[in-house]
Amino acid sequence: MNSKKSPQYQIKLNFTNQGQAPALQAFVFSKDGKLLGSAPVEKDTAVVRLPESLNGHNVDVILGPQVEDGQPTPTAAALKRMGAYVKPTRYLIEKPQLELDLPIEIFPNWCFCFVHGRLVKRVTLPDGTMAEYPVCHARVHICEVDQFPLVIAKLPDSILLRLRDDILDKLKLYPWPPVPPIPDPGPLRAVEQVQLARLSPMASFSAGQQQSLVALSGVTAVSQIRYQLSNLADIIKIHLCDWLYLWPYFTKSCFRTVEVDHEGRFNAFFAYDCRDKPDLYFWVEQFNEGAWHTVYKPSIGCGTHWNYDCGTEVVINVPGAVACEEPPYDIPPGVTLFVLPYAIGHTPIWGIPAGAPPAPNGWLRADGYLNYESGSSLGWLYDAPFGDVLHFIHDDSYFIPSTGIKYYRYSYRRATPASPNTGANDASWTPIATPLSRGYRMEYSDRLPTYEAYPVGPVTVGAQSGLFEFKPQTPPVRPSDPATVVVREWVHGNLGETAASWDTRSAAPALSATNTSDDAGAFEVKIEVFDKDGNQVMPGASTFRFLARNFDGTTTRLATAAEVDGGAYVLTVQVDNNNVSADLPQPSIGGVSASDDCGFLRYEPGDLVHVRYLAAHPNNHAVFRFVIKRGSNTLSLASTQAPYVETASATAPTDTAPYTKVADYYQRNFTPGELVGSCVDAAFAASLGVYGKATNGWNRLGLDTSRLIAFALAEQELED
Repeated sequence: MNSKKSPQYQIKLNFTNQGQAPALQAFVFSKDGKLLGSAPVEKDTAVVRLPESLNGHNVDVILGPQVEDGQPTPTAAALKRMGAYVKPTRYLIEKPQLELDLPIEIFPNWCFCFVHGRLVKRVTLPDGTMAEYPVCHARVHICEVDQFPLVIAKLPDSILLRLRDDILDKLKLYPWPPVPPIPDPGPLRAVEQVQLARLSPMASFSAGQQQSLVALSGVTAVSQIRYQLSNLADIIKIHLCDWLYLWPYFTKSCFRTVEVDHEGRFNAFFAYDCRDKPDLYFWVEQFNEGAWHTVYKPSIGCGTHWNYDCGTEVVINVPGAVACEEPPYDIPPGVTLFVLPYAIGHTPIWGIPAGAPPAPNGWLRADGYLNYESGSSLGWLYDAPFGDVLHFIHDDSYFIPSTGIKYYRYSYRRATPASPNTGANDASWTPIATPLSRGYRMEYSDRLPTYEAYPVGPVTVGAQSGLFEFKPQTPPVRPSDPATVVVREWVHGNLGETAASWDTRSAAPALSATNTSDDAGAFEVKIEVFDKDGNQVMPGASTFRFLARNFDGTTTRLATAAEVDGGAYVLTVQVDNNNVSADLPQPSIGGVSASDDCGFLRYEPGDLVHVRYLAAHPNNHAVFRFVIKRGSNTLSLASTQAPYVETASATAPTDTAPYTKVADYYQRNFTPGELVGSCVDAAFAASLGVYGKATNGWNRLGLDTSRLIAFALAEQELED
C-alpha cells in the first residue's frame, strides 16, 4: 500500500490594509468546476494537498467562507455567486506556493443561512375532503437564483423598455412628457411632488422605491432606465410570474441536494453575501417504481422564493409525488394472511358488503360508477365512469409472500351477465401485464446510500402468465452487492405503490374516424393469488382471506360471497374514454344567421332570435354550461343555471324558460328585447363548455371541449 502523501500547495495571503478579515477557506477547483482540495486559512495561510497528476494544469483558487465541520463543500459556481475571490493560476509542483496581496474590503460580509422545509402532497379526495400526506424517499435540489441587478444588467434594450412599460402599466403610472431644463429647481421640485402624489396607491413602497418609480416614469435614456429598474427588484419580483419573456434571462446555481426524512422534512446550511437576501429555488425528485422521477420543477418566475427569510419553513406541495401512507386500518380477528383491494388511485373500493348497502359518495360503487367531488369549477359529479390509465392499489399481509403464496394477478374482461369466473384458466379474461418494479434503498458503511429497483413482473410460472411477485419483507440480496451494505429497505409501503396499471384505452378506445364501434361499458377486474409453482391459491380459513374496507376508514371486513367468484376477488369498473361534442352556430332570425355588411343581425318588430347549440357525449357521461353575455354582463335569462346541466337532460334550465332539446340540439327563441334590454343595438358573446365526467381515480380526465362566438343585434333601419 502506497502511503505517500500528496504534495502540499501553500496559499499565503498578505492583506494590504488594516482590519479584520472574515474566516476564510481556500478551495482549489479544476477549470470544469471539480473540487481538487480545500483547507481553512489559518494565520493568513492555507495548505491544500493536491494530486501529483495535477502538475502543470490550470486551476482556480477561490477564497470563500469557512466551511463548518459536517457541512458539504460549496461548488465553484456557488462560491462565485456569493462574492468569493477567484484567482486563476497554474499549479506547478516545483513552485508549490501562491502569494496573494489583497485588501480586506474585497471580501463580503458573509452570513450563514439555515433553510429547512417539508414536502407534502395535498389531495382532494373523491368524497370532497382534503388530505395532506408527507412525501418521503425524495431528494430536494436547493438552488440560488441570479440577483436582480445581474439580470437587469444583461437585458437587451428592447426587453428593458418593455419591462419599464410593463411595470408602469401594472402600477397605473404613465411616462410624463420630457420637462425642459430650467435653472430654478423650484418648478422641478413641484413636478416631482405631483409625480409622487400619483404614487399614493403605492404608499407601502419605500421612499427609495417611490423615487425610482418617479424617475422611471420620466427618463428616456436606456442607461437611466436600467439603473432605476435595478432599484425596483422587490416590485418586479411580485409580478415576475406574469412576465414570461424575462424568465430566459435568469439562471440558477444548485448548491445542495438533500434527502428528505420519513416525514418529508429537509434542511441545509449555506453562506451568502449579507448585502442581499438569498433568492431560493427548489426542485424535487422522488424514487418510485425503481427509478428517480422529477415530480416538482416549477418555472423560475413563479417558483422562486424571493428574499428568503433564513430559518423559516418552506412547505412545498408536490401533486406529482407518491405520498407516504401508512395503513390506517385494523384487520378482523383471526386473520393473518390477507389481500385487501384498496383503491383505484385515490378512489376507495366499496365492494358489495352484506345487505348490499349503497356506496358512500367518493367510493367505487358496486355497479362500477363513481360519485365524486371534482373541484370548485363543477363540484359534485354523479354516475361518472373511469378511463385512461387506472392504477389499482392493494395491501397485503406482512407475512406474504409465505411458503404457500408468492404471486398475484389482475385480469379484466367485458362484463357479461350470468357469466361466472371459472378460475385461473378461464380464457375470457386478459391479464393486466404492464411491467412494475419496487424501489429500495441501500445504506453502506463506506459510501453514500444508493437507490435500486426490484422488478416484480410480469412473469410466466407454469401455465399461468401475467403473474406479479408479492414484495418480499426485505429487498433480496444480490450477488453483486458489496460486503459494506448495512441496511436494505423498501422506499414505499403497498399503499404507495401500484399493484396493477391498466391502460383502458386499449380495451375501450374512444370513438373516432377509425374506430366506429362504441367500446365503452362495464368491465370486470379480478385479483387472483398463486403459489411459487403458478397454482391458484383459493381463499379460505387455512390459506388467506380477501378483505374489504369499511366506511369508517379504520376497520376492514371479510369479503362477502358476492365479491369472490372462482377464487378471485371481482369488482366492476365502468370504462368510457369517449370524447364530448360541441357545436355553437350563429343565432338566426327567420332562418337567416348571416349578419349584414356592418356585422349586425338586423331585427324588426315581431322577430324572434333563434339560439341553439349542441352539447353531447355518446353515453351522456358529460355535463355542460352555456352562457350569453351582453357586453361584460351575463344574461341569466339566456344562460344555463350553475354549476352545469347533464347532457342526458331533455331541457337546459335558465332563470326563465329552459332550452329544449330537439334533434340533439338545445334551442330556444328570444324576442330581441329580451336580449338587448334597454339598448337598441347590442354586442354579445356566447360560450359553451362541455365537460366529460370520466376520472382515472385521481382526477377528472378533462375530456372537454368548448365553443365561443360573438354576435350583434341591431334594429332594422326603416327606409324613407
